[in-house]
Amino acid sequence: MLNFLNDRRYRFILLLPLAFLILNAVYFRYATVEIQKVLLNEKYIGIENEVDMLAAAVNANPERYWVDHEDNIRDSVEFLDKLHQIYAGLYKFSEGQLTLISERFFETTPIEPLDFIEFRELVSTQEHGKYIVGYTPETQTYRELYLYFRWMPGYSPEHERYLVIAGVSKYSIATNVALWVAAGQWASMAITFVLNVWLVLLITRLGSIYDKRTGEKWRKEPVPDDKY
Repeated sequence: MLNFLNDRRYRFILLLPLAFLILNAVYFRYATVEIQKVLLNEKYIGIENEVDMLAAAVNANPERYWVDHEDNIRDSVEFLDKLHQIYAGLYKFSEGQLTLISERFFETTPIEPLDFIEFRELVSTQEHGKYIVGYTPETQTYRELYLYFRWMPGYSPEHERYLVIAGVSKYSIATNVALWVAAGQWASMAITFVLNVWLVLLITRLGSIYDKRTGEKWRKEPVPDDKY
């Protein structure tokens, strides 16, 4: 049965360990990307919840004059903007146009979300929502910024409300997967590859011996003569 490995038509079996290694590398690559997506989504949900919590606090006191909320909203937005790779901006209407009234603490090339026509149209028609913009900061790599916006206070007329915009990208993720996880993946792949190669070579060698052996292929151990 083992002599089939000596046939040239079946020598491709020697490539199986390499193919297995490539498949494992592709799998671990996609698994890493999926983990990053989950972490980014959690980061976005966190920012969304913080903006919603700020809106809930503002809406909790409808009798308060809308201007009195400005300092609290601005301080909260600027606090968010100071976090690692987080975008946050506060806007209000001035002479019929939305104007940035919060200070920016940007770590990369500053971006203006309202420069994107589709986002501007979305903001003008929705109370809150999500939008993704892609841009490339100076001397850095391309990234997608996941934006969340909300108008507040909800009880005020449009021209008296504030627009809060916050956003995150994959560079906003401060907690990454531990290095030992990736190292363990590659180590297991290397060990599996070596063992597979060794096993294939061993089977091939056994096949060669089997093919060259004459007479009965499987021989029993000789039974020693009875001395008595």
